[in-house]
Parts: sequence; C-alpha cells; structure tokens
Amino acid sequence: MASQSEVASALSILCIWYQHNKRNKREKPAMKIVRTISCLFLAKIAQADVVQSMIDWVNSNGGSLNEKIEIRRLDPSDSSSPMGVFAKERLEQEEIIMYIPTSLYLNVWDEATNMDELEGVEAFEANNSNLCKLTHKLAKEMKLGEKSQFAPYIAYLKTQREGQLPALWAEEARTLLRSISQPKSQIVDWIEDNFQKKGCISEDPFEVHMLALVLQRSFDAAMIPLWDMVNHDNGRINTKNTSIYSKKGIEVMASRVIDEGEEIFASYDLCLDCFDVEDYWGTQEVLKDFGFVEPYPHRWIEYNNGKTIWYLIMEVDGELKVAFDTVDEDGFGVPDKEDVEILKKELKRLESMESELQRKRNSSIPDYQWDTIVKFFHAKKMGLSMAIEAASGNAAYVDF
Repeated sequence: MASQSEVASALSILCIWYQHNKRNKREKPAMKIVRTISCLFLAKIAQADVVQSMIDWVNSNGGSLNEKIEIRRLDPSDSSSPMGVFAKERLEQEEIIMYIPTSLYLNVWDEATNMDELEGVEAFEANNSNLCKLTHKLAKEMKLGEKSQFAPYIAYLKTQREGQLPALWAEEARTLLRSISQPKSQIVDWIEDNFQKKGCISEDPFEVHMLALVLQRSFDAAMIPLWDMVNHDNGRINTKNTSIYSKKGIEVMASRVIDEGEEIFASYDLCLDCFDVEDYWGTQEVLKDFGFVEPYPHRWIEYNNGKTIWYLIMEVDGELKVAFDTVDEDGFGVPDKEDVEILKKELKRLESMESELQRKRNSSIPDYQWDTIVKFFHAKKMGLSMAIEAASGNAAYVDF
C-alpha cells in the first residue's frame, strides 16, 4: 500500500500538470473535479506536514508543546479553513500549554527602537520602523528557505495565503470598506501611506506579503512560532502567559480548566505586553490588522476633536449590553452631549449607505470580503445605536 508521502507525491505531479493545463478548454468536467480534489488533498497533507515539522523543531530546540494539544483546522473537513490550537485532553488550571525560548523568536530586538517611553506620533513612527526592520528580516529568512535557522517556521509561513488583510483586498472591496470605516481611517491604506511612500517596501507583491505577515503574526518586534497560531477571542480567553520579553522565553498556561475539544484562545489587544493599546485599538483595528471581525466584545473608539469616545458592546447573560469606561477616575467616562452628537452624525452617515448595501451584492468582491464588510457594517451601526441610547439616558449601561 502506498504511503501518505507517496500519495502526496503522485497528487503533486497531477496537480502541477493540470495547473499548467488549466486553460485547456477541452478539459472534461470529471478531470477538473479530479484536479480540484487532488490539489485540496495535497494542500491538507502539506499543511499538516509543515505544522508537525515546526512542532518537532520547537521540541528539539529547548521548547515544548503539551502532548494534550493539537494544531488543526477549525473545520477539519475544509482545507481552506483557518488553523487553531485545541485541547485533545482536559487541561488543568495552570498547566503549561507551550514554552517557546527566545532563541526561536524571529526578531530584530537588537536594532529595534525601544518604545517604553514614547507616546503619540513618536510611538506610531517607532512601531512602523520596527515593523519595517522585521519585514526585511523575514524577507531575508524566506529567501534562505531551508538554509534559514528558522527553516521549519519559514516553511509554515510559506503556506500562508496572500491577500488576507483588507489593505490587500479587491479594489472594490477596499473602496467600500474605506467608505464605511471612520473618516481618515487607514484601514485599507496603511501599507501605501506608512511603508511604501516612506521607502520601507516597494510595490513588489513579495515585499507586500512579507509586511502583511509581520503585521498579522508579530508581537512587538518579534515573531514567535506556535504562539502566533493561537486565535483571538476576548470573550473566551482561557490562557495566560509570561512576558515575551522574559530572558528564557514565553510560557503559556491554562488560566482555567480547559475541556477536551476546546479551542485555545488568547487576546491580541488585552495581553500582558500590550500596555494600554485598548485605549485606541478596537474592533476596527482588529479587522485592519488581522482581516476578520472579532467575536464579542466589540470595542469602538471614535473621536471628538481629539477627545476619545470609547465604548464596548459585550455579552452579559446572553444579552448585548453597552459598557463605558467609568470604573477608574481617569477613564474615558460616559459620552457627553457633544460626544453623542458626533456618534449620531456617524450613525446617520452609515444609515445613508445601508439601502445601497442591501440592494445590490457587488459581484466583483469575493464572498469572504463581502461578507466581512457587511458584518463589520452592521456591527458598527448597531454599536453606535446602542451607545447613543445608553449615553442619552434611554438605556442602561455597564460600568467597565
């Protein structure tokens, strides 16, 4: 009986041959089905192989992944489904999930700008500079391929498809999302404005993809294998971790008992080393940086002449509630009358777009991009409406 690798090799040849001949108009429907299935099955095998190789590499270089953990697709039957980290067996509270030593970080800490004391524009520019340096480092390692000291991690990164972020979506999708997002938002223009125009990268698709990978998968000025595969969900966080800056590396533990079959979740913006990013980074920024509309809670940040209007839409006992930053004396508080007018103006702007959005599905926009944009639109519109009602005294709110 043929081994899995032999099957993969045969399918690879078949897939490549048909790829070169896919423009052949005489291709029979049955052969097209064979080609499609072959390529999908091959992709599934290849993905599993590179993930296991990366795990083996981590385990053999001073790191560890708990044997009760598996890394697989969210939908095992769909080869295009995103990857996730899952518990194969029950994990006890405080049980170690993974340990990644700093020696396995792909980082530029030796040349990165220290941002500890920086604020505002200075911090923004320093962060972009660090992202740029890390992009160049990643590009170099990608070109080294199997010769890279991070070869198994690089092999995994090479399986990541291009165009996941809104900045790289279809032009029609970017135009629509730009019109929905906050005025002056860089949700789709950040690559051009902050990196191409400033000479960090060119329009070369490879360079653009390297930058996108860095934004999606890096922590400060480092990329951390395996840890970057844990998905984000602020409503279901079940992990805690040591600082990524620890000299020995990062240790990830269960923050509660995790049952068999549960997915492992972390937070991309409420993490130990995230500082006060939640003050200015919310659901819109998650979409910008990662390409999806996050599950609840949704955090929204609007501005009134430089003043921050901050609110949260969260699930409480199965119902959606508005939360304002009122617990601490220096919190953003409940939006005042002037803030409410700003929110009403933004809501009215969105409502003026709704009929057009509902009336016509833009066929030039891929399904995932369209569905994500529509989801974002309705989440933003509902958030504004709920915040206005609560701030105006017409509905209760939660102190947060």
